[in-house]
Amino acid sequence: MTPDEQRRTYLAQFAITSHLGDRLTAAKRNAERAGGTPDADRCQTVWRQASDRLTRWLQEQQLDEDTVSEVSDAFLQAMEDGYTLVMHTGEGGEADTYLDLRQRAAVTREWLRDQGYSVPAYPREPGL
Repeated sequence: MTPDEQRRTYLAQFAITSHLGDRLTAAKRNAERAGGTPDADRCQTVWRQASDRLTRWLQEQQLDEDTVSEVSDAFLQAMEDGYTLVMHTGEGGEADTYLDLRQRAAVTREWLRDQGYSVPAYPREPGL
């Protein structure tokens, strides 16, 4: 593996881990808030699923189809947000941050494709 391929792999794996960790944190918070409400069981299930997804990823580097779709969609949204911000603000200030996020999203989506996951192409994905 070349140094560039190693960097992309690390970046994609870090981005996926961060996303799944954020989802787990949000699911836990929602489950705690839902205690005693009609939504409590559903929130507990979502929390358990988020925990299982992160655990599987950390232990086996494996993602199920639903997780790939969720991760891919989240990064696609980040790319779209970055594209929109850059188009409206230019290359300075916050736009630089979104350009970085957009590039990270594109690298992650490409890495998922390289791993054999089905991730649809996006016409405005930045060149890698």
